[in-house]
Amino acid sequence: MKRTCNILLLMFVLILTLFLASCNGLLDVDSKRLVTDEEFGHSSNDSLYSTFGILSQLQKLADSYVLLGELRGDLLDVTDISDLDLKEINNFSISSDNSYAKINDYYAVINNCNYMLQNLDSSVVNNGEKRNLSQYAAIKSIRAWTYMQIALNFKTAKFYDKAILTVEDSKQTYPEYTFDELADILISDLEPLKDVDFPSIGYIGSYNTSYSYFPIRFLLGDLYLWKGDYLNAAREYYELMYKDRLTVNKGYTSSWQTENNTIGTTANLNWFYAFIGSAEVITTITCPTQYGQTFNLDSLNMQHKIVPSALAISNWDNQTYFLNEASNTQGDLRKYGSLWWKNEVTSNSTKTTTYVKGDDVADPYYIMKYMMYSQNVVVYRTALLYLRYAEAVNRLNKPNLAYAVLKSGLNNVNYYDKKIFTQSEKDSLSNEFMNFADTRFSYNTGIRMRGLGNEVKDTTFYRFETQATMQDSVLYVEDLIQKELALETAFEGNRFHDLMRIALRRIKNGEGDASYLANLVSAKHVGDEAAIKAILMNTDNWYIKK
Repeated sequence: MKRTCNILLLMFVLILTLFLASCNGLLDVDSKRLVTDEEFGHSSNDSLYSTFGILSQLQKLADSYVLLGELRGDLLDVTDISDLDLKEINNFSISSDNSYAKINDYYAVINNCNYMLQNLDSSVVNNGEKRNLSQYAAIKSIRAWTYMQIALNFKTAKFYDKAILTVEDSKQTYPEYTFDELADILISDLEPLKDVDFPSIGYIGSYNTSYSYFPIRFLLGDLYLWKGDYLNAAREYYELMYKDRLTVNKGYTSSWQTENNTIGTTANLNWFYAFIGSAEVITTITCPTQYGQTFNLDSLNMQHKIVPSALAISNWDNQTYFLNEASNTQGDLRKYGSLWWKNEVTSNSTKTTTYVKGDDVADPYYIMKYMMYSQNVVVYRTALLYLRYAEAVNRLNKPNLAYAVLKSGLNNVNYYDKKIFTQSEKDSLSNEFMNFADTRFSYNTGIRMRGLGNEVKDTTFYRFETQATMQDSVLYVEDLIQKELALETAFEGNRFHDLMRIALRRIKNGEGDASYLANLVSAKHVGDEAAIKAILMNTDNWYIKK
């Protein structure tokens, strides 16, 4: 009964959203009056209908989010049989009709959000609670995330907070903001709502929509991080960890079986469960196709039109797995779960839980992340939250604390280890956003330990020695964080913007130039490195031309 009801609701909304087609960066409407406030109605189901409509529009951004974020980076690549649109993204030659770079699709989400927000009365009180406030906050989170994607991909965003419903509305002139300018508006908009719990509105088919919202504290942390307000960024990330008891759970660890205290030949693979329906998944864009929506990521993957780059593979292969001083081996086990082999995917399902040395002889690779979390795009998960936190506290001159995120883990045992949490770093700022003594953090482990063994004991292969100056130490650890993002979050949609954020920060601080990003990305383009680097040395080319 629930599924039948949801299908009917979604069909209603899909018909409604046909009237909200977009054009020229905003919305093109083909009549002088599409919808009025009176037509919205005031029944208890109105907001539900509209919410499903917004989620339906959001689905259109899923493929674009991943492909724009990864093909422009150094970890995802194209092949000879890839479609032209994919090759354009990969080569930074995106045409105006590229199907994955339609700015109108982003504004369609925003317009739906605006319509709902201006008609949803968040002041209505029922049994002492503001009945609609949670939904109001949830829709604002979707709108804020979408605005961020526009500014990050297209450099500027036209801002409007009222729905465009008529031809006259669409002809209005709207202010256009850079990311920094937009961030100030979004922060002001989101701050009053950051402690509001989101609603649970049910399912789209078999997909739980409770994962379809963007935690406001995560969004605020990202906005502050991009702006360079590292204190507020760290605080928002920490408060989300603390409030929701989010940890880098040691249970999701891939490890080699041991034989006589040495590394054996068989590995148990548990890491990828961290992004398959676990408590570590925070936000997803769910993309069921049974209602007429398209989702291309899985088919592009299976058709071998998008593949891991050689750099991505070498990143995992060149890490050292550490058991003890006498026993170590090459290779990060997070490779198995990030990708798998074409010949093994369907023929042997046990390969998803175990790995035997020597099995990786078949090629080409599939991207396992796109297969294991079918018709979903994971936007936020706990490991990313901790890596963003590390990035923020490192820039607050706490490189040891940031390094602990990678190696040992922020838990209530390590918190009292002065080699990990130095007293000088504890004393230099308030502990309000760096106190991990609470037992809720007991299961926190170092992110690297989930694929590289007993990293906390390794003093040979992976270690951080204080550099000549604090600035040097910060830059050193920031490079480690950037590399860890590649190992942990490859193919998830963040890579290009992660590199862009670090590069722009260093340019602003006089710590480097565009070559930080240009060198990393151009290295993927074997035989064409110089041409791609030349393009990327101009930061304007980091954005899509409108």
